[in-house]
Amino acid sequence: MEFRLRKGKTINLGPSPGDTPVIARTVRKVGVMARDYPGVIFDLRVSEGDRVRRGQLLCIDRHRPEIGFVASVAGRVHQIREGARRRIEAIVVNVEGDEGLRFDVGAAAQNDGALRNLLLKSGAWLGFRTRPFGRIPDPADRPSAIFITATDSNPLAPDAANVLKPLLDSFKRGAQALSRLTDGPVFVCQAPGPSLIEPSETLQVVRFSGPHPSGLPGTHIHHLWPVSDQRSVWQIGYQDVAAIGTLLSSGEATTTRTVSVAGPGVKRPALVRVPLGAELIDLLEEPRTDEPLRIQRLVSGFSLTGTEARFLSRHDLQVTVFDRNATPKHTRTALWRMIDRLPLAVPG
Repeated sequence: MEFRLRKGKTINLGPSPGDTPVIARTVRKVGVMARDYPGVIFDLRVSEGDRVRRGQLLCIDRHRPEIGFVASVAGRVHQIREGARRRIEAIVVNVEGDEGLRFDVGAAAQNDGALRNLLLKSGAWLGFRTRPFGRIPDPADRPSAIFITATDSNPLAPDAANVLKPLLDSFKRGAQALSRLTDGPVFVCQAPGPSLIEPSETLQVVRFSGPHPSGLPGTHIHHLWPVSDQRSVWQIGYQDVAAIGTLLSSGEATTTRTVSVAGPGVKRPALVRVPLGAELIDLLEEPRTDEPLRIQRLVSGFSLTGTEARFLSRHDLQVTVFDRNATPKHTRTALWRMIDRLPLAVPG
């Protein structure tokens, strides 16, 4: 099945990383941000100064304690930041070492309940978002369909097919596991080209082409399985699916993602592999000081929908960099161009 969209807009923000080699960046801090999870109230399971391992539980959702938020790195809890009404806004971890937890995956291969428990304990459940509303799904829910977003039309975003080349086996294993979480279809939405997965009764490959927003999950859901107050679906990104596949084969949580770093403020766009929640300044090629923040504006996500932030948001796969000192371009409307042609004075 294929959809070709004609309406939309191609936005040019400069060169993209393309298929450049992925660079592994070393980061100093990561953050788990409450703003990335609407409707969630963090209930802490660690304190400042505690040492944690990669995959270790940091906090849970107060209203749904089955949902766990784990550390994406090994290190020490540097800061627990509180906001209004003493709600936890952020948990910051200093990176120290590389010790990781290993999860028991034996039962998850056969038992659907064990699969859900594994995804919840390992933090992989956080990759799912409900549509509508974009919330973490309830652990007991079964969606009417699941959408795997394996394409991205946002300007400067990574090319999904390129990122998945070394991860195809894990991606296929993860996609097959998702079919056990729903009674409906699992849609693999990708760009034109070879199928990323072999279609089956439960897995359907759908190709989308055209200008932005042809690669957005809302566009895919609108065309394939419209939601309503009576029917909801889940959506998950392609790198989260590959991480689930790796978890099922190795028992270790994959907490790194390949992210695009590009924009008008970057000399050489790059693809970097960093932990979830990485501090954005460490993704830059420049020396690791606070000086770049005075001359560059770092946006987690696409420039129009992203957020100027310190840490990479949970679902973002790109960082857009702008030059703070750049002179803004002022466009002139047709009205002002017409005024230029008018005489300075009307003859009397």
